[in-house]
Amino acid sequence: MKFSKSLAITLVLPSLCSYSSGCATTTMTQAEIKFLETRELDLPYDEAYTAATNGLFSLGFTISHSDKESGILTGNRHDPRTGAKLTNALFFGVIGLAATSERNEAVSFMLNALSPEITLLRMKVVVDGKSVVDRELMTNIWQRIEREGMLETRPHEEPNTDTKHRTRKLGDEEQKENSP
Repeated sequence: MKFSKSLAITLVLPSLCSYSSGCATTTMTQAEIKFLETRELDLPYDEAYTAATNGLFSLGFTISHSDKESGILTGNRHDPRTGAKLTNALFFGVIGLAATSERNEAVSFMLNALSPEITLLRMKVVVDGKSVVDRELMTNIWQRIEREGMLETRPHEEPNTDTKHRTRKLGDEEQKENSP
């Protein structure tokens, strides 16, 4: 049985496409790109900046640049794609191993306070040195930032105002006394 060239292309091409930054490209409108790149968060500037920082960090990004005053935040992540390399090497040998490249991602944010309680965030994504609009990655980042924002704004516990028991300090000992 001869190994045909078309059979090789049929088997190898889908695998290479699934591990690259994408073989099929769809044209997006400027409005769609702007929608993916920008969000208004109902958070004060400081809380939005913290949420963005924590969101990137929790997704495995290393914060490489942080300038809160100017509103610039950048994180980097390196994915060696070890699993993809092993799978391709197993099925396609050296060609499959060589076809699976590592992936370097960088995400930058520009934050602007629109009002005391609303902050605008704009995201740019660079993969392997090229600016891209990666819908899945960007959606994951926005979701994580919004979760972190909710954690930042959770209601803070009120101080205990219960007057039944008070603790007073006497020297190095603490005693509880009952209030009348």
